[in-house]
Amino acid sequence: MSLIIEKAWAPAAAALGTAGRDVARGAGMLARGAVGLVGISTLAAALVLLGNEPLREQLVASTLTAGGLPVAGAGADEEVRPEADSRGSRWSDWLASQPGTAVEPAQEHVTRYLSRRYRVAEGAVRQIVGQAYATGRSLGVDPMLILAVTAIESSLNPFAQSSVGAQGLMQIMTRVHGDKLAAHGGEHAALDPIANLKVGSEILRDLIRRGGSVERGLQLYVGAGNLPDDGGYATRVLGEMQRIKLASTGSVRQALSAGVQADTSAAQASATAAGGGLLPAAAASAQAAPGHQAI
Repeated sequence: MSLIIEKAWAPAAAALGTAGRDVARGAGMLARGAVGLVGISTLAAALVLLGNEPLREQLVASTLTAGGLPVAGAGADEEVRPEADSRGSRWSDWLASQPGTAVEPAQEHVTRYLSRRYRVAEGAVRQIVGQAYATGRSLGVDPMLILAVTAIESSLNPFAQSSVGAQGLMQIMTRVHGDKLAAHGGEHAALDPIANLKVGSEILRDLIRRGGSVERGLQLYVGAGNLPDDGGYATRVLGEMQRIKLASTGSVRQALSAGVQADTSAAQASATAAGGGLLPAAAASAQAAPGHQAI
């Protein structure tokens, strides 16, 4: 009897074993398919995001609103978060309140140049360019000079802060120019893009008048008024201004190429100076304290 059972059981056991292996194989394939589907969905979402500039900017604004950008010298997280949220909200609110396109073709060319050179979203740069043009025209200061100072000082980062306390797009020294910031709500307004551009441009205008020339005004702006030289600051600003002017004519590629050449030359000069010893005191001061307006 047991022999009959064994003969009957053997095929059944083999069938059960095959079925079990098939089930395991099917489950593995299903799991791999699910992982692949998630990966494909993530890739598709990324491609949509990369191809949609407004969506990218909305994501950046949301991220800034949620956490803000890190600021040098910040303390614990619970101390940073309220101010960071406020900065992010001001930046995202400002972007949302501005027109989506530049008014003039020249502004659009400048926007493309600065966006690519400093790797900042075009939408954000467009608003900075528009505000610089409006502020410059109202104060009688060349808007391209304002943009050049902004680019050299902060690389168009509205939350930039130096080790000596210079803040915002044009690196305003809040402890020196608190009276000018008071009209815009106080020292915290240095991190407001509009207020920073307006106050920084006013300071620049006054220093150019006091110095008698743009070059001398720039030396005063960086705090090198009493030094033998400004470490090349005025040269860098005026060089960037010329590239911005070139870009404004529609020659964006040529301006970008000129920028790369200027960066290469500056790197070579820096390497040469480092190999030959310490930098001159004026150069070290200018590099360590951008936006240090000495008046």
